[in-house]
Amino acid sequence: MAVKGFYIRSKFAVLSLTGGSCSLNCFYCSAKYIASMEGAMTPDGLEKAIRAYYRRGTRGFLISGGFNERGELNLKPFLPALRRLKRELDGLVFNVHPGLPDRGTIEEMREVIDVVDFEFAYSPKAFHAKGMKGRKRENYLRVLEDFVTYGPKYVVPHLMLGLPNDEVEEAIRIASSFKPYLLNFLVLIPTKGTPSERLRVPDPHEVLKWVELGSRLMGGRVSLGCMRPFSIKGVLDREAVSRGLVERIANPSPEVVREFKLELYDACCSLPEEVLEGFRTT
Repeated sequence: MAVKGFYIRSKFAVLSLTGGSCSLNCFYCSAKYIASMEGAMTPDGLEKAIRAYYRRGTRGFLISGGFNERGELNLKPFLPALRRLKRELDGLVFNVHPGLPDRGTIEEMREVIDVVDFEFAYSPKAFHAKGMKGRKRENYLRVLEDFVTYGPKYVVPHLMLGLPNDEVEEAIRIASSFKPYLLNFLVLIPTKGTPSERLRVPDPHEVLKWVELGSRLMGGRVSLGCMRPFSIKGVLDREAVSRGLVERIANPSPEVVREFKLELYDACCSLPEEVLEGFRTT
């Protein structure tokens, strides 16, 4: 089976419910990664933005944004608008970065949201990097279990690799034990203007060790997400594909696309097979 590559161009769009603001100050982000997202900060504004994109041919949307101090995206007030759009516009696909919502919100998401990109920050360093108030590592276990039991059909745990001295094996094994349809790995980017800027770029071979573990536990149903340092992308992507460790890569290096003849899609790498054909570009 050909490995799939994913870029976001015109068939998919990213919208932030909070603009560029976030109450957390994550070690590796500090709101830098949501600053470039288009803001849609009211239900009416979100609905108007999606309808405008739809008229231009966009069919998929990543709904993201900053979290409150408890690590939650304020998604609930926006769900009625998303439900109405789903009912009125054919072929819409909604993908969400929800953080740690309560069970009621998760249940309400079930019939509205297609894919949940769930950041499983369960490893000690990943959890500490979030800087949340009133949360414990165990909250990530409970919320993941709630998503699998009560939430949308497709839940994709995302795990961060490359944090110094982190212990990620347990998190990989736990996430895999929920038998999600896909497991996504991100790699720390030392980012200017954040506390992480002083760190070294992670060793790609150390990263591959954990990707290999995830691939073995998941039967190959693994993706490399869009957060990866550019300086190691060539080595990391090529090794991951040549060794058969992943079935999907977000923003793959051009050399890997050419060498391995990747199938290309204009979408987030989390989308399930049943909707992918509409986003294919090659």
